[in-house]
Amino acid sequence: MTRILRPSALKRYKDTYREGDRILPVMERHVMRSIKENAERDPGWMHPSDMVKPDWCGRHDYYRIIGTPVEKTSQRNPSFRMNNVFAEGHAIHGKYQQWLWEMGVLFGMWQCLECDHRFGALSPERCQFCLSNRIIYKEVPLRRNRHMVEGHADAAVHGLEGWDGLVEVKSIGIRTMAFEAPRLYQRYLNGEAAEDIWWKIQRPFPTHMRQGQLYLWMTWPRYEEIAFIYESKFHQQTKEFVVRYNKAYIAHLLEGAMEVAQGVRTGHVPDRPHWAEDPEGKVCNSCEYRSTCWQLGAPDGAEETTQTTASVKRGSAARRRRALRKT
Repeated sequence: MTRILRPSALKRYKDTYREGDRILPVMERHVMRSIKENAERDPGWMHPSDMVKPDWCGRHDYYRIIGTPVEKTSQRNPSFRMNNVFAEGHAIHGKYQQWLWEMGVLFGMWQCLECDHRFGALSPERCQFCLSNRIIYKEVPLRRNRHMVEGHADAAVHGLEGWDGLVEVKSIGIRTMAFEAPRLYQRYLNGEAAEDIWWKIQRPFPTHMRQGQLYLWMTWPRYEEIAFIYESKFHQQTKEFVVRYNKAYIAHLLEGAMEVAQGVRTGHVPDRPHWAEDPEGKVCNSCEYRSTCWQLGAPDGAEETTQTTASVKRGSAARRRRALRKT
């Protein structure tokens, strides 16, 4: 989905720069034209980065997978600052991947910029097909057909002083703590320096843990551990946490994913999550499948009798067959 620039964003853009600025105004226009969201995501699968969120809704993913027409378009109001934040995160990932590549221990998928060939290899020096050295790392694609879940781990390491495992790189800033560690964020609001709060982080944040466990689940028994590398945005200090695979930690997510996958195969609409109490809730009210899910406009009482077999605006038969073939 291409980001849409609202008038308020345009006003901010005009007010940001002085008349003599040359580089930043042109650069911002380039970034805000070119960035697309989720460009490589397949809408026919569930994704760990969504599943680990507290407000993940499997029913929403079900509607998306079967091709239900959306009822509204998300009107994002982007800013160069936010795009800059995303770009900085990608740059931090890239430098660790580059270092692991130079160390000869980086395994995953690679893409040749000359012939577009993709191949799996351990720290290659050139393309396997055309022998060009213009190759880039495409991380570690992961997939579980039965549960209809796919994702990408940041890296896989082979033979690092006898250790094999997955790697996830996370850049940690104030907004990260606001979402992931409210008690630490409150200390910041109370006046404690962010640089001091950094040292209070003693374990991976819960959503990162769930994401890492999902990646291990998709690769087990090949990989039994995942290393989280945290880098502070305040002073570039780093931390590492190595976590072993524990399926019990994500059992509820796997159960939800299986319910969605079975629903796709049988046409049975999954139940809503426990927190979805009414269509006016914050998450449901912004959902692109709200009317379909809540049967808005249906006769009184219809919701109670049709919740598990709700009528759905389906995509084309061809699209449904493609989704089912992936299983």
